[in-house]
Amino acid sequence: MQRFTPEHQDRLHQLFTAALDLLDRQNREPDRWEEECLSYALGAMACGLYPAAELELAAFSRPVAERSPEEVAMLDKKPSRFTKEMLRSGFDYVRNRNSVLPNVAGDAALPAAGHLAVRSFLGASL
Repeated sequence: MQRFTPEHQDRLHQLFTAALDLLDRQNREPDRWEEECLSYALGAMACGLYPAAELELAAFSRPVAERSPEEVAMLDKKPSRFTKEMLRSGFDYVRNRNSVLPNVAGDAALPAAGHLAVRSFLGASL
């Protein structure tokens, strides 16, 4: 199991913010791939699954040519669900909630969770 220190969590929070800032600078909403990655990263952080959030943030920055064509086709069939503003608002909520809760990651190792584990969990809860 891997420990996630507060510093590592802060770095992931900065990466999430940087992703939203990039979209702001490009004056656009996330495409379906980016939206999916950011929403799953947010859900993972909310659950304390920082390894999964890290995978999703890495997938967010994957160049279009390196994205799975099958997954892109599947996503393109689904309507958009989250805007930048919604993602930013959710992130603010998670970050503020985590700042008042005990730091679980510092006291115990979190289970390693993969990309599909978070998607399966979130898909079941939607």
